[in-house]
Amino acid sequence: MYYPILRGKLNELLALRELAILSLPEYFCPVIEPVREDLSALKKTIVELNNNNIEPIVIVNPLKGDFKGQFINITNNLNHGSNLKYLPCFILHDRVEGIPSEIDGLSRYALFVTRGVDSQVIDASQKAELTFVNHDISPNIIRRIKNVVLCGDFFKRQSKNADYPEESSFSSLHTYYNELGASGFSDYTITGEEFSESGGPAYVVTIHISYIDSKRFDEMFVRHYLSYEDGTPAQPGAKFLNALEKLVVDISSGKVPFIKTNAIQEFLNLNSPPSHFPGLGQVKKISIKHHIETLVDYLSRPREE
Repeated sequence: MYYPILRGKLNELLALRELAILSLPEYFCPVIEPVREDLSALKKTIVELNNNNIEPIVIVNPLKGDFKGQFINITNNLNHGSNLKYLPCFILHDRVEGIPSEIDGLSRYALFVTRGVDSQVIDASQKAELTFVNHDISPNIIRRIKNVVLCGDFFKRQSKNADYPEESSFSSLHTYYNELGASGFSDYTITGEEFSESGGPAYVVTIHISYIDSKRFDEMFVRHYLSYEDGTPAQPGAKFLNALEKLVVDISSGKVPFIKTNAIQEFLNLNSPPSHFPGLGQVKKISIKHHIETLVDYLSRPREE
């Protein structure tokens, strides 16, 4: 099972709503960290996921955004007057000593461990439905944790869009997580773990597109399509279309083995006359969708014995 981690920002929630209708539930369960005080968009997203047989995992003590450290407010607001189905997830952070008492008030929960794993975490995992830990943890520890999910931040973020290479490696975790005894794997898609309230001015517009290369042991890579640079943040629409043209050339030529996802079709549609710039947030949304669709496609393929 694949557990992509997304923040509760509008375009990430929109990506989940649009993915919900694509028959992915057998292989896909999103982890959502709320970052906005207004939970209406999150509630709408959970409803859409529930309607398509997906019960998301919602972090109830987020470390980022408006709700940082407010455990009670999130659960009360989500549950009030609603019948939402989600699995509460509690982050065990570096600054937390022991296991927080709030967990005792949850009838079911998941754990997300960002600090080191100790005996208390191992004991707490016995009651948790899932326990998320860093992917590079010792296999000896993995065996002691019940229903473990291996996660990592694999996107190689650059400080400036102009600094992205043509391609960067992402991860092979999807190919071996089960061999380590894990129930699933998790990543931060093409956004990375680092959280920012909003992006800065785009001197260069970049489209990040993931693919799995069967000729390189099924490792996942990310292609970075960069626009021209004119030294100003002006004309983001023209810059997007310049980057999009480069992507479409690779899609059409088959040079890069992208799978034909719904998201890829969206990019092709944006390139069709009259070409259209939907906004940078929408571009990121489509890239997130493609990343998730690509990994779900990999998981759905029959494996060779």
